Amino acid sequence: MTSYLDYAGIGVVRPAARAAMRHTVDAVLPRGSAEYGQFFTARTAAREAGAALLDCHPDEVALVANTSAGLQLVADGLAWRVGDEVVVFERDFPANVQPWRRLRERGIRLRWVPMRDGRYELDDVASAIGAATRLVALSHVHFVTGFRIDLDAVCTLAKPYGALVCVDAVQSLGVVPMSLSRTPVDFAVAGAHKWLCAPPGTGLFFCRRERLEMLGRAPLGWFGYDGSDRIFGHGEGQLVYDLPPRPAARRFEGGMLNFVGIAGMAAALDEIVAVGAETIWERVRSLTATLREGLSDLGYAGGDPSMPAAGIVSFAPHRGRFTVDAARLQADLALRDCHCSNPDGHIRLSPHYWTTADEVGLFLDALRTIVSEHSS
Repeated sequence: MTSYLDYAGIGVVRPAARAAMRHTVDAVLPRGSAEYGQFFTARTAAREAGAALLDCHPDEVALVANTSAGLQLVADGLAWRVGDEVVVFERDFPANVQPWRRLRERGIRLRWVPMRDGRYELDDVASAIGAATRLVALSHVHFVTGFRIDLDAVCTLAKPYGALVCVDAVQSLGVVPMSLSRTPVDFAVAGAHKWLCAPPGTGLFFCRRERLEMLGRAPLGWFGYDGSDRIFGHGEGQLVYDLPPRPAARRFEGGMLNFVGIAGMAAALDEIVAVGAETIWERVRSLTATLREGLSDLGYAGGDPSMPAAGIVSFAPHRGRFTVDAARLQADLALRDCHCSNPDGHIRLSPHYWTTADEVGLFLDALRTIVSEHSS
């Protein structure tokens, strides 16, 4: 038996998604353009399922290759002014820091929100936002500590200054319920290879309808222009280049996408939507509570129980009855078929809806054995 507790790293691609990809490889790609229409069907299905999960309109969703690609659309697309400020967060994942750091070359300043005991305080966020703030770039759930920030509260802090809010949702979408019809973030992006259990190289980008024209500098491929898909079948001399951008977020999809991956993502998203965000969230909270209790019994603090819940439980293995390097402990656990991650010196555990109680038990038993062996 294997215990897989690393959905915050790479999610397990579900059977329905694998079947959809096999169908694409075996029944579509061998026929070339004869089945080309299935590409458009899969792309539309992925957008619609993504919109259902985000609780937004499909026209506000674009398909992207990963989180970085979506964040870069915002960084490249906005018309920045010298002196603009971007609020960023200490110890955030590099994908949500590097695009904004590069803007310093264009006269943009960064304001940093400090991390305190694995979390961010809203008072610190409020202090970082001011009259020059153009955008607040934050992660919904921190990739190491699992701290989940209150997006509504951040939007409330940003609103008086007209500051935009851009969310890296890769560690929340698919496990934490999210409604962008109620929470007024401007942009959100999530690679689908983690909690969405889709293949790597796929993801979702949300751009609120009212903010679409703000990204006027983002690059568009040929398919990003309205009417560009109608070039085939016209008579000679009918090819038109002077076209307006599509009036929807899918203008950012460019040209040919990862057809096989998108077919898998559409199926994966359909399954997430069918199970239901609240159902997934309830089960994951139960599993993480079991993990925290087991870690506490072994002398480890599995995160601050007062933190807003998320799908991540992490602990520092050098703080407890048995102290060890995180990479070594991860390797020892892997030898016992228990799979997790070790970012930033922590052991990170991230179960999903499909994780069984036996998998959690296997992990805790393995950890207990390792602690016992090294403590004797």
